[in-house]
Amino acid sequence: MKSLKRWLLVAAAGVWVGATWMSASQPAPAPPAAAATQAVPVAAPVVDPATAFQGDVHQQAGLSCASCHGAGAPGPVVRTKIASLCASCHSDPNYMRKFRPQVRTDQHAQYLTSVHGLQMAKGETRVATCSDCHTSHGVLPVKDARSPVAPSNVANTCAHCHADGDRMTPFGRDPQVFNDWSHSVHAAGLLQRGDTSAPTCSTCHGSHGATPPGIDSVANICSTCHVREAELYQASTKRIAFELAEQPACLTCHSNHRIEHPQDAWIDLKEPALCATCHTEDMAGVKVIRTMRTGFDTLNAKYESARVLLERAEQAGMLVDDGMVALRDATEQRVRLRVQVHAFAEAPFKESLDLGLAAADKAQAAGDAAMAELAFRRWGLGLATLAILGFLLTLAFKIRGLPKVG
Repeated sequence: MKSLKRWLLVAAAGVWVGATWMSASQPAPAPPAAAATQAVPVAAPVVDPATAFQGDVHQQAGLSCASCHGAGAPGPVVRTKIASLCASCHSDPNYMRKFRPQVRTDQHAQYLTSVHGLQMAKGETRVATCSDCHTSHGVLPVKDARSPVAPSNVANTCAHCHADGDRMTPFGRDPQVFNDWSHSVHAAGLLQRGDTSAPTCSTCHGSHGATPPGIDSVANICSTCHVREAELYQASTKRIAFELAEQPACLTCHSNHRIEHPQDAWIDLKEPALCATCHTEDMAGVKVIRTMRTGFDTLNAKYESARVLLERAEQAGMLVDDGMVALRDATEQRVRLRVQVHAFAEAPFKESLDLGLAAADKAQAAGDAAMAELAFRRWGLGLATLAILGFLLTLAFKIRGLPKVG
């Protein structure tokens, strides 16, 4: 029985050595992408005015029902008069300075120049006024995350009107705007990652002076965030071509509300690539497009090869810090490549490409070195294990050969 136990221990050791030798961890498969669904704005809860007024910024400032509704039993404010009523306080610098010294007092002036304000001045009561966005009796500070005009809530607030087909159709507006934005890279940044710098409706269209941007101002709006891309585009020959063709700059390739994360596959001469919507094989710019397509493919292949190799080495317990640093450098150059596309020229693109390829090669070399070191260690471990097993077997035979006592 004792001999059997010894042989089982030896066999277990052998299995462990073999498993260590042959193991190569594989990354877990990515979860399936969720199907896109129609985005629907969330309706605001109905709250009794007296209850909602508790905690309202106006209530905290000492105002009462009579401040807006006048003496006597409060009645509704005429819709066309709401903005001017709010402005009686909010446009008075001396009054507003008592509560917030740095508060702006030009909101009403901006509203009067907006699409909403101009229509309201004509008596069109279906357009937005102050209480539609800020509410009436439960007004919260803009910085309060519960406010309907807080960055994460602005789109939902706008959608109460702009996603309503019956309300938008008479004005010639597309009610799909909210749905498109909700499936955009901007919405993902704001709502999923909590990045309050990500654009929402008011970022591009303004708030009190809300006016749809025209073709001549789209690039200026996008450039407030995408500075480097705008600089490259403005200095490119593509800008001139787009202006002559009356194409709306950024929107020509990226659209406006349903903006997707940029894909390297967009750069190609074959559909459904974006370049293929305008360019054919016999047009100017083909050489640049092919250079970019080849550059993306080459760098992506080298990057992926190095990433997989480094991950295998790291999971096996090897130190790959230098390789990971090089891989991060390659990642940065991949991002820069997508920026350099906006120059529509080979020279700036190839500059970032060469840096990216050099970083990917360095990462690959670090991974190869780590795997070679791992193989050397495994061979050493195997030989040491075999030596130990040989010693144990020899010792076992020696013990079996000893004369029995008694």
